[in-house]
Amino acid sequence: MTAIIVSGHGQLSTGLLDAFQMIFGKDEKIVAIPFLKGEGIPQLQEKFQQQLEQFPPEEEVLFMVDVFGGTPYNSATQLVFDKKNMDIVTGVNLPVLLEAGALKESLSISELTGALKTINQESFKVFSEQIKVIQEQETKEDDLL
Repeated sequence: MTAIIVSGHGQLSTGLLDAFQMIFGKDEKIVAIPFLKGEGIPQLQEKFQQQLEQFPPEEEVLFMVDVFGGTPYNSATQLVFDKKNMDIVTGVNLPVLLEAGALKESLSISELTGALKTINQESFKVFSEQIKVIQEQETKEDDLL
């Protein structure tokens, strides 16, 4: 089982968690820790550390943050460095968080991060490209008739 800490600039993480809970309900192992205006790395690290203390020491913990190289990412790296039971993924969005919530109990943290990379790529769609795919499929089906 992997616990998940979602963090991002402003209220992004709390908004994502709220949307997650609308779909899956409350999950004690998924928490949001926002990085608020006026805070820096020390304040955010303290919030992260306080949350980590709520989990068993051996529990796997995945930080899901908004931006690679941003303050939430940099704050998490200092806590995760040299810990085999923790990792960080960037580019958190609702489809990826939903998938993480669904898979966190059945996959190890390394398996989970691998699955999330794939989901992130598959969940990004461009409408005009999707229409072309649908039209091509319809043309192929028409040709078979």
